[in-house]
Amino acid sequence: MSAVPQQFALTDLLTRVGARIRGRRADCPRCKRQRGVSFDESRGVYHCHGAGCDFSGGCVKLARELGLARRLSGAEYRELRQNRERADRAARALYERVKARRFELLEELRGLGRLEAKADVAGVDHLATWDALALVYGRRPALLAEIAIHENCGAADLVQWFSVRPDTRERAIEGVLVRGGLMDAHGRFVEVAGA
Repeated sequence: MSAVPQQFALTDLLTRVGARIRGRRADCPRCKRQRGVSFDESRGVYHCHGAGCDFSGGCVKLARELGLARRLSGAEYRELRQNRERADRAARALYERVKARRFELLEELRGLGRLEAKADVAGVDHLATWDALALVYGRRPALLAEIAIHENCGAADLVQWFSVRPDTRERAIEGVLVRGGLMDAHGRFVEVAGA
């Protein structure tokens, strides 16, 4: 395995190896075909479509050709692998925790829906109807707000969400309800339905 310095993007590496970038394509530095190289910056891969040309690969290959990448030692590779495995376990644990809480919230929403339907059938003359509707309309917005928080927060925010005290979470939910929504990762306002 090789280490590639993070400061090099695929387009930088392609330019350094002699490819001329032309929008979403590049001229091939090997077979000289104009606009023959397609590349995907997000995946870090490139490929020349010229007949018989072998100019294709990824960032690591280009960085090696340019002398910018170095081989990892066995200890570095093991440490990198252990860090990835640790991150993977943490991500899976967070996913399971969010999923479990989401199922709890959805089950509670279904229960409120059933209660609302029973209150509707009972009619407005029963005192229990009004108590049931007060419970439904008092609790539903907070459930929807917490679901919105789970759906719009990044992983770091969710880790923090589950690590704070319940009263801190309740204040955050109340803040979402007061504002009528929250901001997503792109800074756009997200309305909480039913709030």
